[in-house]
Amino acid sequence: MIPRRVAGLALLLAALAAPRLNAQIPALVPLPTEVQAGTGAFVLPDTVTVTLAPTSPRMREIAAILVANLADEGIFARVRDSGPGDGTIHLRSLAADGADESYRLEVTPTSVQVTAPGEAGVLWGVQTLRQLVVHRESRATIPAVAIRDAPRFGWRGAMLDVGRHLFPVEYILEHLAWMSRHKFNVFHWHLTEDQGWRLAIDAYPRLTEVGAWRTEADGSRYGGWYSKADVRRVVERARLLGITVVPEIEMPGHSRAALAAYPDLGCTGDSLPVPSTWGVFSDVLCPGKESTFAFLETVLGEVLELFPSRYIHIGGDEVPKQRWEACAACQEIIRREQLGDEHGLQRWMIARIGRWLAARDRVLIGWDEILDGGLPPGAVVQAWQGSDRIGVALAAGADVIASPHEWVYLNRQAGELPLGRVAQFDPAATAAAAQATGAGGRLLGGEAPLWTEHVTSPENAELMWWPRLLAVADVLWHGPADSVALAGRVEAVADAMRQGGVAVGPADRALVALRFRYDSASGSIRVTQAGATPGLVLRLEREGVAPRALRDGDPLPGPGTWQVSPRWGDALVGEPRTITVVDHLALGRPIQLATPADARYPGTGPLTLVDGARGTAFNDGFWNGWVGPDLDATIDLGASRTVRSVDLSLLEQVNSWILFPEVVELHASVDGQQWQRVGRSVIDRPVRPDAASRELVRVPLAAPLETRYLRVIARGGRRLPSWHSGAGELAWIFADEIVVR
Repeated sequence: MIPRRVAGLALLLAALAAPRLNAQIPALVPLPTEVQAGTGAFVLPDTVTVTLAPTSPRMREIAAILVANLADEGIFARVRDSGPGDGTIHLRSLAADGADESYRLEVTPTSVQVTAPGEAGVLWGVQTLRQLVVHRESRATIPAVAIRDAPRFGWRGAMLDVGRHLFPVEYILEHLAWMSRHKFNVFHWHLTEDQGWRLAIDAYPRLTEVGAWRTEADGSRYGGWYSKADVRRVVERARLLGITVVPEIEMPGHSRAALAAYPDLGCTGDSLPVPSTWGVFSDVLCPGKESTFAFLETVLGEVLELFPSRYIHIGGDEVPKQRWEACAACQEIIRREQLGDEHGLQRWMIARIGRWLAARDRVLIGWDEILDGGLPPGAVVQAWQGSDRIGVALAAGADVIASPHEWVYLNRQAGELPLGRVAQFDPAATAAAAQATGAGGRLLGGEAPLWTEHVTSPENAELMWWPRLLAVADVLWHGPADSVALAGRVEAVADAMRQGGVAVGPADRALVALRFRYDSASGSIRVTQAGATPGLVLRLEREGVAPRALRDGDPLPGPGTWQVSPRWGDALVGEPRTITVVDHLALGRPIQLATPADARYPGTGPLTLVDGARGTAFNDGFWNGWVGPDLDATIDLGASRTVRSVDLSLLEQVNSWILFPEVVELHASVDGQQWQRVGRSVIDRPVRPDAASRELVRVPLAAPLETRYLRVIARGGRRLPSWHSGAGELAWIFADEIVVR
């Protein structure tokens, strides 16, 4: 981790203000409801007195937060029950704490007053106060101002997925401090996933002994989990900062880690590894077994002991139904309960868990797939599949948390989801349209998720969160803003965050945009970056070779397998890109495709197949993809050459609808006109669920041949098998190199 002072008061050293604010008032994020600039400023004395009314335990905690912030800046403060009017910061709650988060902040040259209906509002007034502090010469001052403020939504959240990649407790504690500073009040902790179970459960120790660990493609072991002591630290720190921690325990899908630990929880009982790839997996928890519910209720019982949140998230998203379709016990429940189909079975399962939670005064939250088959009674819906799902959930009578992926999924790169777009997020507009038609649900607020398939470290998470999470804070507290004005306020805050040691990413372009380009002049592959992020460096690594920095436009040294790692200091910020460079007869030679690759997976054009670079993941930019047509490529070797072998580099990733072709043919010609088939390879193997591999498929030759032109055809039109979630749909062919030797 990079050292930083998370609690410092000098966030806002720049005085770039939104048009609504006096020029002397620092930029505020989120923007308050009303701001009226006064005359002069409150000069913080050498010793600041903080007074409380009432002197309740919670008010003392809030005062302690303020005192710690001042101490961070070398300003001594003391808390007293009462004190002189001049040179004093007064914190006043008019009633016992409740749901009201509004507050008033009045600063004059002689005093500061934070007044709120309840203690929650006092905390947010203190957080605004810290943003107002300005350092001028040797003194810290607060400009005279009158602020009236209240949040637009009661649910202002950010979600962190720790299942794909694990994040240290210390990082989470720091992130909570930044969240509170910008008035977020919900931390959604996504604790379980296919790729890792992260929460210690006493009754089921194998969940962490087995389910918390996976074997990566390179053979290394990755994993870890949070102890109950860790969780209590996070929950308590969040409480102090005005944040509720909402745990998520995924069910019935995204549960492969649990199935790896306890195979009998699945319909088949098969022993399964914890996956090291991403996607949606067909093996899920089995609702046909009473033991599944015993497991879930026991796990949730321990969860409730740790998390005081009224809301408990159970996932419910992306649940393939194939195992249930083939499960006699599941089909018996569908028949007995008259559920109609597997969607009804999922609703029945979620509703049963919801009743169990309701009996313990808790409320179930699920992703918007829980609407399929009908809304379970009393469930809150987190709408993610699109803004239209907000209206669908409201129309079903649900309370709704808005998290549409196209607006607030911050795992999407800023080039795809820039800050300016986030600033225009307006879930209330969608809700108003639905409610105008008689929808009975309520919009609770919104939440920005950070899924971490490709987010590998705390620094990486920060670079994805910030500065766009500031725009989310502004939208959920204040409402959609003019993107230019918001950008000014955000940049002022982000600049101070950088000075505090936070890794702040770009607002409108990808964090890492690597391109591997074949340079015909040198016969090498060059690495380029599009708009490199300041502070980010690329490290070139290979087994047995000392790592070195890679400059923009540098060539890869030669054949072999190389790894290019984006780094922020020593921290990995994004998944390393592995590229295998091969030298062969067709390298850089002219190539024509009978049918161009699909526009979604064009690689670098036809040259992708003869650029000497072999890819790894289907979305790494090294692959040509076809869905339906044949891969039909013709290569001109430039002159007659002796060809001893031809291999086609192919990818299979069943969860992503990518299958090997069943047949690969090789044709040869000396003139490019008359062709003869000289080889044929049949790939005769069953399609296995969750299979993922990259292979060189050799087309056997009877003997070496003399030829100038080669034509490689991989037959398309293959359909996904009946058990697949896309059963009957056309499968993709992915290829990245034709290796001729």
